[in-house]
Amino acid sequence: MEAPRSLLITLFLLAAAAAPGAGSSVPEASFPVGPERRAHLQFYIHDKVSSPNATAVNVAFGPSGRIPSSTALNFASLFVVDDLLTVGPDPSSKAIGRARGFYAVSSLNGVDLYFTVQVIFTDGPYKGSSLAVIARDPITEPVRELPVVGGTGIFRLARGFAFMRTHQFNVTTRDAVLYVDAYILHH
Repeated sequence: MEAPRSLLITLFLLAAAAAPGAGSSVPEASFPVGPERRAHLQFYIHDKVSSPNATAVNVAFGPSGRIPSSTALNFASLFVVDDLLTVGPDPSSKAIGRARGFYAVSSLNGVDLYFTVQVIFTDGPYKGSSLAVIARDPITEPVRELPVVGGTGIFRLARGFAFMRTHQFNVTTRDAVLYVDAYILHH
């Protein structure tokens, strides 16, 4: 009984692979991308943990159930973010978008974050487009390299990298201003 069942499955898989359209490529005319381009972007992210008007909210606390008073964070804490993007380090400088997503404290020593963020541009030449960043952020290192893994709009099929530096950090409030210098290939 087992042999006929496996034969039936094998025949089904072969028929599916031979079906019209199986494994065929998409015609280039229906794949709407232009030539590859390069972009160099520089902006600031304002990560505000303190109230009122926090843009990074701790929604799940790590095992100790509180945020420690040192620069480290509790392992396994999760923050949801909707951070302001600006052209300069001052939060009142021109706003160009938001960084939305989450970050989690992913190291036992509390100094590595894992984050998934969509950088959404709401003004300027990239308005209506976004970049996807999934990265490890070792927050105590002066410069961190972040992979850009995708995008939308102008940044369709984006890939690249960004260097991120902590421009300002308030130890008491844990608010941070981060400088991002990104190099993007896109279509």
